Amino acid sequence: MSDEPVLPEVVTAVEDYPVFEATHRGYLTIAGAKIPCAVLKNGKRVISQTGLFQAFERPRKGEKRQKELPSIIGAANLLPYVTEELREKSKAIHYFHSNGTIASGYDAEFIPLICALYLDAGKADPAVLVTSQIKLVERSEILLRALAKVGITGLIDEATGYQYDREKDALQALLSKYIAEEFLPWTSRFPREFYQEIFRLYGYRYDPLSLKRPQFIGRFTRDFVYNQMSPDVLKELEVRNPTLENGRRRRKHHQHLTEDIGVPHLKSHLTKLITVMQLSDSIDDFKENFKRVFKKTDQLQFNLNQTE
Repeated sequence: MSDEPVLPEVVTAVEDYPVFEATHRGYLTIAGAKIPCAVLKNGKRVISQTGLFQAFERPRKGEKRQKELPSIIGAANLLPYVTEELREKSKAIHYFHSNGTIASGYDAEFIPLICALYLDAGKADPAVLVTSQIKLVERSEILLRALAKVGITGLIDEATGYQYDREKDALQALLSKYIAEEFLPWTSRFPREFYQEIFRLYGYRYDPLSLKRPQFIGRFTRDFVYNQMSPDVLKELEVRNPTLENGRRRRKHHQHLTEDIGVPHLKSHLTKLITVMQLSDSIDDFKENFKRVFKKTDQLQFNLNQTE
């Protein structure tokens, strides 16, 4: 995957402004308001202009803009509270509606920024606010409480179905970092201590000259090594390196790991794992120690925002 950002696809341009492609559309229901929303091809989340006024329960007709700002924040008494970030988010975004017409909207983060503006204005000098603006302060409090747990981005991802494609893209990014297109030549990645400790924990005598490996070693390696590193990576490894009719695999799983990320993670995990094994008296003792030490902290926690 390229490190360069993916730019939104400009399908056409009308009257000197670009019109973007929306890949996902839906309706965001928040605090009783049903707001049309979409996700553009570059991952930017947008709400429709009509939806913005619906969110704040404010009529759109008859409003006039000031200072190139939407009417909802363009009143003269609100200008001292308009930040540069708010001005940037207030710029209209044009994209194709599902029926082929051109829709106008805003960056979804515009909503919580408007809420912050009204709350700041209300705290600073309530006397300067008109009646309709006082109602917007109250509405802003309701909206922010509704957004507190998930946030506007998460709600739109759920409303449009984008969350599923986002997770799929993130998984592909993870697998591409961990699993190489070409398998590596065989090199022993598991130190002798790993096998010595497995035999000891299960109560068997370890013979360094024997190449026979009981089945429980394979299960142990799957559960406490690859699955702990990443269940998603393990699943992909088992697809690429399946069990043959003789019960064996064509290659070792570690031969499919990338040298820059996959192999180093395996090495660091084994170092930590062997220490836990050495401190355990039996397999049951090891399982308890394993839960306390790892607690799933060694799994790769992939950040979805990095792929956006």
